Amino acid sequence: MSLRTGQCMCGQVTYRADVGERVSVCYCKMCQRWASGVFMGVETHSFDVSDGAEHLGITKSSDWAERGFCRKCGANLYYHATEAGYLSVAFGSLDDTAGLSPRIQFYIDKRPAGFELAAETKEMTEAECIAFFAPDQMEGDQQ
Repeated sequence: MSLRTGQCMCGQVTYRADVGERVSVCYCKMCQRWASGVFMGVETHSFDVSDGAEHLGITKSSDWAERGFCRKCGANLYYHATEAGYLSVAFGSLDDTAGLSPRIQFYIDKRPAGFELAAETKEMTEAECIAFFAPDQMEGDQQ
């Protein structure tokens, strides 16, 4: 774990987060729409807004997750699987990403053609993700 700082694109929301070294990559359709591609997040054990809490927006994106973003510039800041207690800060919002590398790919069966990581990682399908993050959910491509 390491304490890192980050911010949105316009700098109105700044934060401190205690993050691990695991970067996750998610290919679910929700993340593709939210990030205009894949969402890359870093496992986070604590997340505290340092400045600009009034600009932090939160939207419930599924039955088991919410997403944080800046209301001023729209930059995504985190993904939070509320039922599982898993929070992932947006990789690109961190001020320093040294030592962080992809370790897991979610919704691998939804990965667009041509999107391949050079790094070898653990991979989880849609069904495996739903079973892990929201065992009460029966179906759906939501994250």
